Amino acid sequence: MFRKIALLMLLTICFVPAVWADDEPVPAENSEAVAEEVVENVEAVEAEEQDPVVIRENALNQKEAELEELSASLSEREASLVQREKEFASRAATLAVESRKISGTNAVLLGRETQVNEREKEIMAREAGLARREMAFAQESQKFTEASSILAGREADLAKREAELATREAELNAKISAKEEADKLTAREADLVKREAALTEREDTTNRLNTLEAELNEKDTALKAREEAVASRESAVNEQEQKLSEATKEVSDHEAELAKKETELTARENDLNAKNEKLDTDTSALTAREAALINREAEASRKAAEVAEMETLIKELPAFDPNSSTEAAMILTYPLPAARRRELIAMQREAYTRYSSNRITQALEAYGEAADAEPQVNYLAAYWAALSASRLNNRRTDALNWVNRALEINPDYRPAQELKRRLETPARPATNQQRRRTTR
Repeated sequence: MFRKIALLMLLTICFVPAVWADDEPVPAENSEAVAEEVVENVEAVEAEEQDPVVIRENALNQKEAELEELSASLSEREASLVQREKEFASRAATLAVESRKISGTNAVLLGRETQVNEREKEIMAREAGLARREMAFAQESQKFTEASSILAGREADLAKREAELATREAELNAKISAKEEADKLTAREADLVKREAALTEREDTTNRLNTLEAELNEKDTALKAREEAVASRESAVNEQEQKLSEATKEVSDHEAELAKKETELTARENDLNAKNEKLDTDTSALTAREAALINREAEASRKAAEVAEMETLIKELPAFDPNSSTEAAMILTYPLPAARRRELIAMQREAYTRYSSNRITQALEAYGEAADAEPQVNYLAAYWAALSASRLNNRRTDALNWVNRALEINPDYRPAQELKRRLETPARPATNQQRRRTTR
């Protein structure tokens, strides 16, 4: 206020001499314009004096608006992050289901491949039998060819002899004269006797040839029957080969479908990995508050998964006491992370599978590996290793070492105590009745 008054007085001092120096009076309109200009100048001066405060207030307001926008964007990003986590979990579950389906199809394909291999072995055996029979057929055919060539040679010799006989008859007829009719008749009779003998021999030869031809015809019929049998077997083999090719084609088609599905799954997995990397990038780009929130949610979900897994395993198995139970669920009581406990449970179940199938040596190795994986806490694997060693010959010392190791971890474990008493008790000699039973 004082500044305004001072400015008005200064302006009055500046403008009044100029007005008084002029001869002409100042119009009312001009005086009003001068007053308004003075007032505007005063307001401009006041605005210049108040600019820093206004600027700071405007800046604060702008920062508040930016903070509100930032908080809104953060909330939106949190919502999108939660949505992406849900989508990633659903896709991971889908991928697990598809992997289980693929493992089932792999088992089916392995079974079919085994069947195909067995069929191939049968077909190879049948082909070997057919090859042997074809060799025998070729030998018989060669014998038939040799017999036919011999018969043709004999027929050629007979025809040659007949031609010679006709030639001799013509010569004799030409030499006979009228004077030697008696000699001619005698010679002709002799020739006729020879001719009759030759004809008789020819008839005998013809009969033998007919017999041989009948035998050859019979062999030919048998060979034709064998050829028909071989042809039928060849057709059966061809049908089996066609079925085998069809089965091989089906297996190849299944393998192609499986490869296609694996490619699709790989692409989906790559997409999920890319999205997961992008999600990790977005998560790392968030503020400290977002990171803390994500860590808390991950910790809560992990703990919920551990609790759910423990509840599921406990529901599947009957109630147990850590000091008396021999079930794999007892590993849940170990002071270890959930992932490590799951690994120990898987190792325990694998070893028990070998133990239950009477592969005691392999079971002992598997239980030993499980016990060595966590030697400070895994007394259940040490007990089962002792139990496995006790079933083997000359492994009593190993069994005692394993059971002592289990009792070092948990001295109150009753199955290990009972097994130790049984191992330390000397074997009683068999009675006569037991001996008689064993001899029977």
